[in-house]
Amino acid sequence: MKAQRTLHVASIALLLLLPAAVPARAADGAESGLEIHGYGEIHYNNPATGTMSKGASNEIDVHRIVLGWEYEFDSNLRVEGEVDFEHAATEIELEEAVLEYDLAPALSLRVGSLLMPVGPLNEFHEPPLYYSVERPYVQANVIPTTWQEAGLGLAGQSGGGGLAWRAYVTAGLDATGFGALKGIRDGRTHAAESKADDLAGVGRVVFAPSRGLSLGASGYRGGADQRTPGLGSVDVSMLVADARWQRGGLDLRGLAAWAGIDGADSVSAYVGEAVGESIFGWYAEAACDLLHGSAGAAGGRALVVFGRYERFDTNNTVPDGFAPAPGADRRVLIAGIAYYPIEKVAFKADFERWEDDTDATLNRVNLGAAFMF
Repeated sequence: MKAQRTLHVASIALLLLLPAAVPARAADGAESGLEIHGYGEIHYNNPATGTMSKGASNEIDVHRIVLGWEYEFDSNLRVEGEVDFEHAATEIELEEAVLEYDLAPALSLRVGSLLMPVGPLNEFHEPPLYYSVERPYVQANVIPTTWQEAGLGLAGQSGGGGLAWRAYVTAGLDATGFGALKGIRDGRTHAAESKADDLAGVGRVVFAPSRGLSLGASGYRGGADQRTPGLGSVDVSMLVADARWQRGGLDLRGLAAWAGIDGADSVSAYVGEAVGESIFGWYAEAACDLLHGSAGAAGGRALVVFGRYERFDTNNTVPDGFAPAPGADRRVLIAGIAYYPIEKVAFKADFERWEDDTDATLNRVNLGAAFMF
């Protein structure tokens, strides 16, 4: 553990020294740009997340510190990377590493470890961008977030910016990590020596027909057995629809996500628990900035009250011969407040009321602080 922490500290130091270590010039000698960015958050949960036990311990966690950089070789070619130091830097993960080349003014080629364009949060998951302390549970458990895979693809937009799209081919999921309560979440390979016998196609379209309104649709289809002996053929499909409307100080959001697993029977037999043939979840959220339009809103200051209802079931349907896992159908009502002294820093507090299909209930209080730069 001491050696691991030493490695993490050295990695952080290297990232902090990047501006001095790398000259901000392109290969042709012209001035180019090296930009450093990042985000982080600390959480207090009473009780800890991931449990329905009222006797569970409380928890405080420096959940993540993410440090990243973007370097422009020239105006058409750039590289971006992010390293995520989780749980007070006891875990380290490459969150993304993308080489991007502009084929045209509104069309780019992307290669590397790609954030999957599934839902509105996975690509843009910095904690000040959502009001709750924890990420929306549907987007963490059904989609899931953060999801990155190695691959390549294209990203483009319309001339006016009202239509944006991404389409990638990546490594497929690994079905040996699927489960009854966690769904496909542990099937992500994180681009770490990923099995690539099965590939996947993924895409997203975002349409902004008017100011303040955005409509999104995402789709995914890929193999997931990765030629694992005794597993058989496994394919995963996913569809996500989302919408957001902002006007004045009002912010309304909604999302519905569905995933289907062909071969869930063989996966269930392999892992020893009921893996859902279908997984489904949705949420609706309403928020209001109490400072909008006031003198206190100068400099990006905001005081947001919000409420969100979520429902998700990782055993929405299960293969013949398997019973749905108790507790797979979950419902949570969240209400809270987020204060932004500036746009990129948030102090949050919220209350969660959980119920599941066993009639278990749980109340949770969360406190958090978050930043991005």
